[in-house]
Amino acid sequence: MLKKVFFSILFILIELSLSGQDLKKKWVDSVFQTLNIQEKIGQLFILSTSTYLNEEQNDQLTELIKDYHPGGILITQGGPKSHATLINKLQSKSQVPMLVGIRGEWGLHQTLDSTLSFQKPLLLGAVENDNLVFELGEEIAREMHALGIHINFAPNVNFEIQQPYPNSLLYLSDSPSRASNKALAFTNGLQQSGILACAMYLPFIRREEIPQRIDSSLFIDINVDSLALSVFKNLATKLSNEGIDGILTTNLQFIKKDQANNSKVLELFVSDVLKSKLNYKGLIFGEIPHLQKIVGDQPDGEIEKLALEMGHDMLIDPEDIGDAIKRIARAVRRDKKLEARLNDSVKKILIAKYNAGLASEQIINMDNLISRLNTPAAKVIKHKISEFAVTLLSNSKKTIPVAFIEGKKFASISIGKDDQNEFTRHLSKYAKVQHYALRLATDTIAIKKNIANADVIIVGVFPFSSSFIKDVSPFIKRLASKKEIIICHFGDPQELVYWNGMSTVLVGYTDEDWMPKVTAQIIFGGLPAKGVLPVTVGSFTEGQGIKTEALNRFSYGLPEEVGIDSKILEQIDAIAREAIDSGATPGSHVLVAKDGKIIYEHSNGWLTYENKIAVTENTIYDLASVTKVSATLQTVMFMYEKGLVDVNKKISVYLPELKNSNKKDYTIKDILTHQAGLWPFLPFWSETVKNGALLPEYYSDKKSKDYPFPVAENLFASKVMKDSLWQWIIKAKVREKPPRTVYDYRYSDMGFYILQHLAEKLLNQPMEDFLEQNLYEPLGAYTLGYLPLEKFPTTQIAPTEDDKLFRKKLLTGYVHDQGAAMHGNIAGHAGLFGNANDLAKLGQMLLQNGNYGGQQFYKPETVEYFIGKQYETSRRGLGWDKPTVSDWAGPTTLYASPKTFGHTGFTGTCIWVDPEFNLVFIYLSNRVYPDMTNNKLLTGNIRPRIQEVIYKAMFNYRQY
Repeated sequence: MLKKVFFSILFILIELSLSGQDLKKKWVDSVFQTLNIQEKIGQLFILSTSTYLNEEQNDQLTELIKDYHPGGILITQGGPKSHATLINKLQSKSQVPMLVGIRGEWGLHQTLDSTLSFQKPLLLGAVENDNLVFELGEEIAREMHALGIHINFAPNVNFEIQQPYPNSLLYLSDSPSRASNKALAFTNGLQQSGILACAMYLPFIRREEIPQRIDSSLFIDINVDSLALSVFKNLATKLSNEGIDGILTTNLQFIKKDQANNSKVLELFVSDVLKSKLNYKGLIFGEIPHLQKIVGDQPDGEIEKLALEMGHDMLIDPEDIGDAIKRIARAVRRDKKLEARLNDSVKKILIAKYNAGLASEQIINMDNLISRLNTPAAKVIKHKISEFAVTLLSNSKKTIPVAFIEGKKFASISIGKDDQNEFTRHLSKYAKVQHYALRLATDTIAIKKNIANADVIIVGVFPFSSSFIKDVSPFIKRLASKKEIIICHFGDPQELVYWNGMSTVLVGYTDEDWMPKVTAQIIFGGLPAKGVLPVTVGSFTEGQGIKTEALNRFSYGLPEEVGIDSKILEQIDAIAREAIDSGATPGSHVLVAKDGKIIYEHSNGWLTYENKIAVTENTIYDLASVTKVSATLQTVMFMYEKGLVDVNKKISVYLPELKNSNKKDYTIKDILTHQAGLWPFLPFWSETVKNGALLPEYYSDKKSKDYPFPVAENLFASKVMKDSLWQWIIKAKVREKPPRTVYDYRYSDMGFYILQHLAEKLLNQPMEDFLEQNLYEPLGAYTLGYLPLEKFPTTQIAPTEDDKLFRKKLLTGYVHDQGAAMHGNIAGHAGLFGNANDLAKLGQMLLQNGNYGGQQFYKPETVEYFIGKQYETSRRGLGWDKPTVSDWAGPTTLYASPKTFGHTGFTGTCIWVDPEFNLVFIYLSNRVYPDMTNNKLLTGNIRPRIQEVIYKAMFNYRQY
């Protein structure tokens, strides 16, 4: 303890008078001079330990440190908090501060639980962007600093890849140049952040190649330019300063045989090659258990002494540190050359400690430790690596990215995994895909039948398939002669030989680390393909990789990737839960997209208050009045752009039957801006009911040619219903106003009945068919549409009202709005259903000036015209709602820019698009379940409050 106090005081005095290299030298010399021979030898040793020690083990380790003064500790297992507690205690007991090491090639999670795991090395080998590999090194260094760790025993620079998978993931490449270049980028990131990096070259050696004992008379010269040594040469000379801080190798890879065919190991590899020929100045580490494999049984301490003689500076896992110190001490007293080597090693160790910041006391801060490790920035780096690593090996038919979705039937086959997995989940975000699993080779018969009608088959090959992939690959190749096949391989790269000759092959290397998710996005053009193959397999060569361009479809990522604070964004969940807990709605789904990337998707609650079926991202909702802008308005925009209508003309020009009505002078623009004088709502359904009973001339409980239109479950409307409705609309009363004045803004459903009639007349087909063919299917928005029960099960659809007034039953998959129900569930103002992901595609298309997936749906000027504010006296665009300027009771948060456009729905839905900030916000709920008089969603201001969090998260990130 006195020595420790002396070191601290001495360092302060030295620091006052010196700086830089002089300061380092003075500190190293001062500490070195206080050490006796045993303490110097103690500095050579690194003791391995777990942080999960019981009290007795903890006491034993503490005594070893107090008695023998080891130079370092290697943590092999534990958690962040237990690690911090242990290291703080051990450092306080150590006379000279100890170096703390860890094996963290793919992050601290390799050793410590509750920490972030990054990608395995092979994926780094697939990343061409070395800056990203450097960033990974920097991030791991930051996390190590937070835990008081100074040495990372990484990376593995061996390029002689050994199977079986997943062991092959632990190699950067089978190319020496690629392996060393990636290692250089990674170690630069560590070292420039103040962490000591120790490269490992630990090749697999067959037992018969290991001699029983080293014979120093049989040393053989080594060619410094040999393939294996080129990696060491790069690491020793190309890094900044004096090269990599440390090298750990077994020496066993440099075995040669003499003329008698006896295996020999080159003992002088360390001193004669690394130090002399490569002029390596860093620390050379040796693992005593590995050296023991070479020399066999020896007297206590002999192996450690031999390791020092060979030129190692630090020795990991001595058999008995006390015996080793005694034997080395005796040898040093007899051998001045060995003493000089010891002194040189100790000074190098002290320099490393100084560089690691151990000249001043280090105490690990325990506050918020886990959150300081698993930061959003770290997750962004991990996500970027996944995006850069996925490799497109062949694309001879230009299949990827899939540009056109409409008219194609997609299927997926997951080989070695269930049909519902992360890969298939993200495929379904782009198109309607039927998913199948192939778990055994015998499943091929059933699979062939199921996919008979598919045009494009996406095959996911997962690690579990390795035992039978050889048997099923011929089946997949036979399919390729008739179908468009996309191979997506997430297992052992060596299995790529089975896909030689396939036209489209993507490699994800593993089914972990977001790789399946990213691969699905690359297929549909959400992301570009950027990776290269880091190994040579069959006809596929190292460095091979086809680059693609992204189509401007959604990608899926993390908030910080687009400048949004994920911690602030988490507040959305609390507001959504508040709505559910207060009974405002049984469940909801929130989606946020920025810069073309969906960065938040979260479901809360259940389909009903019975809590039986949970809301998911696939839950389909009745969009209510969002139909106006997502369906009918889209037809008007199309007709406007094609010159079929002039929105400034009277609608009676196109619908002559209105010329003799009280609506003869209404312009299309008046209707779209809700300034035509129409009543907000008229209960037409009451015309079809008498004394609470449905009139039989209008309704039947059976579908037939006379009653073809669905109204509710087991309830159908007469074929004359639509004509009756149209006549009622023509004759419907309008609002009164003073003469020679214009109508003011008053929201109304009625105009969109008229606009639907207009669209179906001019387009000469049902509106739902036009939208499906020209908008929803090309967008890949396959859940958007009317009559969802024709395509989806009731368990996927959120129920709305338990209608006790009109239809007298619970409505699930049938439109909530009574007028739309009378119209066969297909109307201009209501009736559209969909999930959040697909509704967001429509919003993103408009945000991208009418372009999505490489297709131009509208001209930019058309979009700009319709979303723009039309009158000073009204906030509305053409069809679209817009923010209020200063009204907290408006439909949006006050943070929304004036450019924002969107719409809300009576059932508790909304879409808001803000071009100023490139944002799309979707909120879907079924707040009218089971009673439409429930207004808690409105009184709680739930939707604008959630939207406000998005802006706060964005502004907070920008400020930060």
